[in-house]
Amino acid sequence: MDTPQGVWRHALEPLQSIQVGENLLNLDSWPSWNGSAQRVLSSTTGFLLEGQRFDLHRLERQRLIEELWLVKTIRTGENPDFKEIEFEWLGQQREGKTVGTALKSLRMTVTILCEEEGGIEIAAWWDIPRWARLFRGRVNAQAKAFATQWLNDLATKGIVSYGESQPFSFTISEGEDSKTVGNDDV
Repeated sequence: MDTPQGVWRHALEPLQSIQVGENLLNLDSWPSWNGSAQRVLSSTTGFLLEGQRFDLHRLERQRLIEELWLVKTIRTGENPDFKEIEFEWLGQQREGKTVGTALKSLRMTVTILCEEEGGIEIAAWWDIPRWARLFRGRVNAQAKAFATQWLNDLATKGIVSYGESQPFSFTISEGEDSKTVGNDDV
């Protein structure tokens, strides 16, 4: 494997690293810790699988922004205790139209070492098309922003346990009695 253009690290306690690994592998928890994922769209929910494609959705200036990602590989180990996922960026869309074409490709490997003196490491490789070489600094900054944003989000919000998603329900008050109504009852 070639040398990455950037590597970012953040040290964590072993229990925090274990939680980060669980949150990273569980696509259902992504909207809770990932700042660019107000919503996640994927054909499957729960734990990530190799070859799985997913889209991170967010609103910016009242416009839908979609980041498209593919899970290339997932590796785990016990001695040392680690989790490693390689992601491939498939592009970005704003209101269904492709944007950010100055970044030809981006691959990020997120490694979580769940032991003493462990933590998070994100390595990133990217390529710029020939026509965008004039804007190299700006394009490099965009690629670095993906990696550093994921690192910061995992190190701050990814260390928290997020419970299972709850089904939609609300309470209807009827005098002194109250009744919980779920989406099956409506």
